Amino acid sequence: GFKTFRIHLKMAALIEKEYLPDGPEAKAIASVIPYYPFHGVDRFYDISGMTHSPEAFQLCIDVFVRRYSTLDVDAIAGLDARGFILGPPIALALKKPFVMIRKSGKLPNAVTGSQYHKEYVGDNKTGGDELCISRTAQSVCHRVLVIDDLVATGGTLIAACDLLTAIGATIVECACVVELKALNGYSRLKEKHPDVKVWSLISEEILTLKGT
Repeated sequence: GFKTFRIHLKMAALIEKEYLPDGPEAKAIASVIPYYPFHGVDRFYDISGMTHSPEAFQLCIDVFVRRYSTLDVDAIAGLDARGFILGPPIALALKKPFVMIRKSGKLPNAVTGSQYHKEYVGDNKTGGDELCISRTAQSVCHRVLVIDDLVATGGTLIAACDLLTAIGATIVECACVVELKALNGYSRLKEKHPDVKVWSLISEEILTLKGT
C-alpha cells in the first residue's frame, strides 16, 4: 500500500546518499583500474584491475546491489562483453533473471538490432557492430536494468536501449562502473531515449592509475 511505497522511497533516498559517484567507495575501486593506450584511444580503462582484486570487485558489486535493491526491476541485462562480468553477480544477489545482449551472430533464435558505431572500429565490414538478444528474453524483460562497465560515446548503450524497447521492455535505468563524461555519451542517449537515466559510480576525474 501507500505506507510501503513511502518506506521504499525513504530507503531509496538513503541509498542514493550512501554511495555517491566519485565518493569514497568509488575512489577505492578507481585506485586499481589502470588505463592504457589501446585501439587508438589514449586512455582505455581496464576493469581487469578491479576483477583482479577480490576486495575491489566485491565492493563494486555490493554498491550496485545496494543501489538497486529497492528498484522495481524484473531483469538485469548485461552488454557484451564486460557487462557479463558485472551483471550475473548483481542479478543473483537481487534474485532476478540475467539477460545477455550479445554481438550479432552470437546467439541462436535472436532478435538483431540496427548497426551502431563506437569510439573504436567494430567487427563488421563497415567498422560498426550490431547487438542481438534471445527471443526467449521477451518473457522476462518487462522492467530492465541495463549493466555495462563503461559509457564513452554511448553507441553501445543506445543500441542496447533501442533493442530492448523494440522487444517491448521498459528500461528502468542504465548503470555503469565508469562514465567518460567528456565524450557526452549520456547526452546522446538522452536525445534518443529521454526518459532513460544513466547512473555511474566513477568518472574519469578520479581514474589516475597509468598502466605499466
